[in-house]
Amino acid sequence: MEIVAIIGVILLALLFAFLIYRAARTYDAGAHATFITAKGGEYYGALRAPITLWNPMIKVLKDKHAPAISIITLDPSGTDYFEKSLVTRRTGEVSLRVHVCAPRPFISRTSEKKQLRIKTRVAFQLDIERIQIPSQMEAFGATLGARIENLFDNAIGQYEDQEVFARQSEIEASVLRQLQDIEFPPDPMHPTGMPLGIKVYEAIFSYEPVSSSGVTGDGVRGPMAYAKDDLDDLADMLEKADPKTVEVIMRMMEMQTRQNIVELLCKSGGLVAFTAPELGLSERPIDRALSGINRMTPVAAEPAPAPAQPAQTDGSDTPAAAAPVDPAAAYYGLGAPKQH
Repeated sequence: MEIVAIIGVILLALLFAFLIYRAARTYDAGAHATFITAKGGEYYGALRAPITLWNPMIKVLKDKHAPAISIITLDPSGTDYFEKSLVTRRTGEVSLRVHVCAPRPFISRTSEKKQLRIKTRVAFQLDIERIQIPSQMEAFGATLGARIENLFDNAIGQYEDQEVFARQSEIEASVLRQLQDIEFPPDPMHPTGMPLGIKVYEAIFSYEPVSSSGVTGDGVRGPMAYAKDDLDDLADMLEKADPKTVEVIMRMMEMQTRQNIVELLCKSGGLVAFTAPELGLSERPIDRALSGINRMTPVAAEPAPAPAQPAQTDGSDTPAAAAPVDPAAAYYGLGAPKQH
C-alpha cells in the first residue's frame, strides 16, 4: 500500500508539473499577435497560431530579451505625440494589428522655397513573414519616421506652393507607392531601399504655411520686415507672376509700408495727424484753404492798414513811420499788434 501511495503521489506531482509547464509554454498567437522564438541563441521563427512549445530548447524572447519595436504616433485627440511600443515586453507578444506611424511635424520647402509645416500619417502592419527584420533592428521607429519624412519632403519639393493643394492626392499616392516598392521591390535585383518588414496601406499628409522671422509687433508680417532671403524668394516669385498680379502685390506692399510708418510714428506718444492722400488712401487733391494748413510754409500776408497817427507836435509835415508787422500774427491772420 505504501508503494502504491508513493507512486500515486509521484504521478500526481508529474501531472501538476505537466499542467504548470503546459500553461507556461502555451502562447495565444494568431492574426492579432505573434511571439518571436529563438533556439540556441539564433532566430527560430514566429508563432502563427495558438501553440504549446514542448521543446525546452525553444524560447520565446521576452522581458529584457524582447525585441524593441516602437513608433511615434498621435493620441486619439490628435494633439499629443508619444512613443508607442508594439511589443509587450513582459510576455513577448508582438502586435500584428494595423498601426499608424505619425512622425512629429517637420518643415518642407516647395520648389520656390516656400516653407510649409508638414504633418504625416502612415498606416502599416508588421509582416509576420519578415518579422525578423524589425525584431533585429536597433531603431525601427526612427528609421521608419525618417523614411516617411524624406519621401514626403522630396515629393512636396517638386511643386510650387499653390500646386501642393491641387496635387495632394498625387503626392500621397506617390509616397505610398515608394514605401510599398521599398518593401516589395518590382525588381528584387535592384531594391530602392532597405525593407523594414512591414506592409504599408496608406500615406497621407496635411500642411500649413510657415511665417518667416520677419514679423511685426502684432504678429502681422509687413514688407518692411522681410529679410534678405525673403526678398530673394519674393523676387523669384514675381518674375513668374502676371503683370496685373505684380501691380496688385506692389500696391498692397506700399499700403502695408505706409501702415508700418504710421504705427511707428504713433508709438512716439505725440499727436500725429495724417491726411488721406498722405496715407495713399486717396488721389484727390485737398484744398488747403478749406481744410486748414498743416505745415509751416511762407504765407503772403497783406499789410494791415496803418492806424491813424496823432498829430505831430513838433510842427513837421513828415508822417510818422508805420509800426512793424509781426510775422507770427501775419501767418495766422491776426492782424497788426495793438499799439500801447
